[in-house]
Amino acid sequence: MKKSIQIAVSVAMLLTLVPLGVRPALAAAPASNDSYLSNQLHISQIKADKAWPVVNSNQAITIAVLDSGADYNHPDLKGNLLPGVNLVNPGKSAQDDNGHGTEVIGVLAAKGNNGIGVSGVVWNARILPIKILNKDAVTNVDMIAKGINTALDRGAKVILMSFSSLSYSRSLKEAIDRAERSGAVLVAASGNEASRVAYPAAYPTVVAVGAVNGKNKAIYQSNTGPELNIVAPGLNVYTTKLGGKYGSFSGTSAAAPQVAGAAALILARYPKLTALDVRQMLYQTATDLGESGWDRQTGYGLLDVNKAVRSALSGDFLEPNNSLQRAKAFPIEQQIRGNLGPNDTVDWFKMDVPYDGKVSFTATINSGVSSAMAATFYPENRTPITQYFGNGDTVTVPAKAGRMNIKLMRNGGVNSFAYVLTSKFTINPDRNEPNDTMATARPLVGNQISVTGNFHQEGDQDWFSYYVREYGHMDVTVTPDNKRVDLVLAIGKQETGKNTVWDPLYDNVDRDNPSERASKEVSPGKYYIRVSEYQQNAVNGEYRLDLGFTPLKKDLNEPNDTYSRASPLAAGGVMTGTIPTASDADWFQFTLNTDSYVTIRAPFIPVSSGFRIALYSEKNMNYALASTNEVAELSDRGSEIFSLRLPKGKYYVRLNSGIPFKYDAYKLTVTQQPLVSGYRDISDHWARTEIARLSSKGIVQGFGDATFKPNEAVTRAQFATMLLQAMRATGSKVASAYSGREVFSDLPKKHWAYNTLGVAYQLGVLKGYPNSQIKPDQAVSRAEMAAMIARAKGVALNSSSAPSYRDVPASHWAAPAIGALTARNWLNGYGSLFKPQGSATRAEVVVLIAKSYQV
Repeated sequence: MKKSIQIAVSVAMLLTLVPLGVRPALAAAPASNDSYLSNQLHISQIKADKAWPVVNSNQAITIAVLDSGADYNHPDLKGNLLPGVNLVNPGKSAQDDNGHGTEVIGVLAAKGNNGIGVSGVVWNARILPIKILNKDAVTNVDMIAKGINTALDRGAKVILMSFSSLSYSRSLKEAIDRAERSGAVLVAASGNEASRVAYPAAYPTVVAVGAVNGKNKAIYQSNTGPELNIVAPGLNVYTTKLGGKYGSFSGTSAAAPQVAGAAALILARYPKLTALDVRQMLYQTATDLGESGWDRQTGYGLLDVNKAVRSALSGDFLEPNNSLQRAKAFPIEQQIRGNLGPNDTVDWFKMDVPYDGKVSFTATINSGVSSAMAATFYPENRTPITQYFGNGDTVTVPAKAGRMNIKLMRNGGVNSFAYVLTSKFTINPDRNEPNDTMATARPLVGNQISVTGNFHQEGDQDWFSYYVREYGHMDVTVTPDNKRVDLVLAIGKQETGKNTVWDPLYDNVDRDNPSERASKEVSPGKYYIRVSEYQQNAVNGEYRLDLGFTPLKKDLNEPNDTYSRASPLAAGGVMTGTIPTASDADWFQFTLNTDSYVTIRAPFIPVSSGFRIALYSEKNMNYALASTNEVAELSDRGSEIFSLRLPKGKYYVRLNSGIPFKYDAYKLTVTQQPLVSGYRDISDHWARTEIARLSSKGIVQGFGDATFKPNEAVTRAQFATMLLQAMRATGSKVASAYSGREVFSDLPKKHWAYNTLGVAYQLGVLKGYPNSQIKPDQAVSRAEMAAMIARAKGVALNSSSAPSYRDVPASHWAAPAIGALTARNWLNGYGSLFKPQGSATRAEVVVLIAKSYQV
């Protein structure tokens, strides 16, 4: 079944002119008096209004428009419409049932200067609508070819095609070749796929029209490339609509009829010009945009109707190009025309070759000499090649991807002559060839593979084989580098007896997303992969085939789907596993030989949600100690799953997932930290004994995560709390609540140590700071620690108490307290240093309190 071509209101249009043998109408006239002319900004952009005083109509030829028909009742069109042809429903009229054709014809030839509506580029014309698009704007390439042949049968001299197909067609090419032999000018939109110029615009003898905005910048959707010839406005072009209405439409469909209208006016002005002459006139008079000369984005430039109808045809508008430095662009799949003679013996051109391949040049030379012209080709990184041309000769030269310079020379003794060269590019076979059959399938090896291929000749198919050694998942993607390549992917497995069982073809028929993808479960055996082009065309383009194979992840802990089969979960080790079905569960077990703080983490979870973990004690398997469904989310954030104190005993962990996975494994870890007096961070600490003893007496406390943080700096609030608890534990009468009047700006009543700090201040143990501050969360220095203990214990201080530390001179404010506590062996330094400004740690405070209060 053939794929249809879906035409949107922004795609290309078709226009045909049929010579009628009538003298051209040459009317000098003022600007059109149409009421909506001010809305038609494209008219002044292409300078059609400046051309109209010279020529504004052509009733000597018939212009055929291949589209969805025309609104024969539209007051601005019906005076210019001939009875049309309906190829969709033969025998019926060509009345437009979609609207696209009416919009296109309005831009081309709405009746001009009639006091109503809009004006076409051509005011008075003979438009032959040929309906090839149905009411949904759908057709196929065979219908396009039939439409061109119908237009030619009726003598069309200009044919406009405001639609595009990304597929090459032999029948369409034959119809276009016939049009060239018949002398008809073919104009087509480049297409709106943001890709390479589409067909029929891509053929060398068709004027390929791209679209620009009001600032002469190519619109994003407009197809570009080496086949592009010229551009015209294509954004919000005001025109006729179905039902006698008016409005705007956009795209290369809106641009192409402007160029077709210019072609009709050129023929009205110069009726003896050939189709090639008309094309050259359009190109030579275009306003250069972008890069100097021809370029891929805007071709030869912006249509200039005024210049096109006022200029004399140049036989060689690409001059001067008689040196390499002045070489002009010769795009592939295009035509150039020039002259050589005694006074102009050399022409230079430059060609950008997209891939390694061959370029063919067919010559038309108006000289009777069999080898009138010599051509030297300079492919990139290749030896130059010289060939000779006579009229009708075709020369083919190899070319590397990149720049190829071309030097054309008149052979000695030959008189002046004109030449036309038409180029055609053919890509080289890819490096996987020959692989056109199952027997020559190219083996693919590895779990991640990428290869490049192409379709270098008609009917080319690329075969690959891949051997799967274990159960797993295979992903295959084929992606073209341009949308002309319409890929079809086939995958089959060779079964017992050498029969191959094929999947349904992977063919999404989506040119906006032209990649084909297969994602499937595979079993051990040999698979074949066939990549082909839907139309079996040779295409100048490449595709990339990416194959990825992921084996089933082995779960070495299975069977562990019940708690009685739970796998040991070693402390500090990483456990892995898969959850291949939603009903599967993985069980693990671990034993604590002493009270411990247990942390469970999941460094990696293959799914983004739905993963669940539950923790049970052997003593009660009916209720989980802890559980969560957000394991994946916590894992992604790098957070712990659980952290909790557990008494010694045996425990079980259960894992399951609402989203199964079998090609990647989760990772699970458990960390066990023995608890010493309820703490997990003092087991090997130098102050372990004092911390444990004071904790048991309720003098000091740790934190909710089972830590004491012995090496952390102690704050003034923490220090005051420990000190008052020690005083109470040793019989001192200490108030439980602060009853003083002093108000500290940085100690609100809601602070957790409000009363403790207030009482410590009231006792004179703790001093305040200027501006009524007490700085509850400030770290205590070692000097402050000594001073506060000395105050709390009522230690007598005098100058003789000065310590013998090198960094505590007698003049230091805390020297007496440091000296007194050191003398009592309550306080120690670091050798000869005390580091009075250093922060006192929680462990240092505990040891000092233990010694000074003998607890």
